[in-house]
Amino acid sequence: MGSRSERVLITGGAGFTGRPLAERLRQDGHDVFPIGHRAGDPCAASVDLCDFDATTRELTQIRPSAIVHLAGIASPTHSKVGEMYANNVVGTANLFAALATAKIEPTVVIVASSAQVYAVPDPDLPITEDCPLGPKTHYAVSKHATEEIAAIYSRQFPIIIARPFNYTGPGQATSFLVPKIVQHYAERRSEIHLGNLDLYRDLSDVGRVVEAYSRLLSRPIGPTTVNICSGRAVYLADILKIMDDISGHSITSVIDRSLFRPDEPRSIVGSPARLEALIGPLPNPAIRETLTRMYDAFRSEECRAITCQ
Repeated sequence: MGSRSERVLITGGAGFTGRPLAERLRQDGHDVFPIGHRAGDPCAASVDLCDFDATTRELTQIRPSAIVHLAGIASPTHSKVGEMYANNVVGTANLFAALATAKIEPTVVIVASSAQVYAVPDPDLPITEDCPLGPKTHYAVSKHATEEIAAIYSRQFPIIIARPFNYTGPGQATSFLVPKIVQHYAERRSEIHLGNLDLYRDLSDVGRVVEAYSRLLSRPIGPTTVNICSGRAVYLADILKIMDDISGHSITSVIDRSLFRPDEPRSIVGSPARLEALIGPLPNPAIRETLTRMYDAFRSEECRAITCQ
């Protein structure tokens, strides 16, 4: 793709990852067309990927030369299973079918899958793209299905499958663990209900993920599958200690067994070796830096709310 300007379609373009990615790609000189599912969102046109005709019309109008497919249910704990499969599986199938129907030939289609498609890992080894797959939850199965759908169209379109591990940063919904913790500290709450924190997780900054997608778009890589991860483990219980120090405030952690996930591996760490061999070393902020940015963002929102009252 070189450095020429592309017409980039971002599905899920109004989401946690889609918004900063759209901003980054515009800075790189691309024409960016974010689409989302919420009517009236100023950051993205409203298109329901589960509606094949509407999706085909939008693609025909935009005629993108590159696509980053981020749309779908992002939370593994989403309670409505039917919605998860509809958004993640049907939406992906419609996107590819609409591309074929509209006779659009993008130079690359990046499909965001998930590291949860992997089987239970060896706790002593990082997960590489060659590790066996074995999705065990509805979320993981739905993401694996998106990869299988992409495989059907792999002869028609150059497809990159991205498997992000956990990542966080300012703007992530508080239904996720890290922003939930940071919000409690920003609001100076006295206690927080949490699940099992005796876990090690590969946890990247959202900026690293955005940079990875941007480079995957801008370089002539060809079809492949890549992990997007930090390559290092964060002990989740340490997040509370770091937040104590950042905020100067302490919170009582209440263990809530209802928040535990059954048969959860104690350690999950990915290998970014293939990704960085293709696109070069990526920024990898320390977790403290990410938490500080998130805390400052929550505190700024709180200050604005007080000012507006």
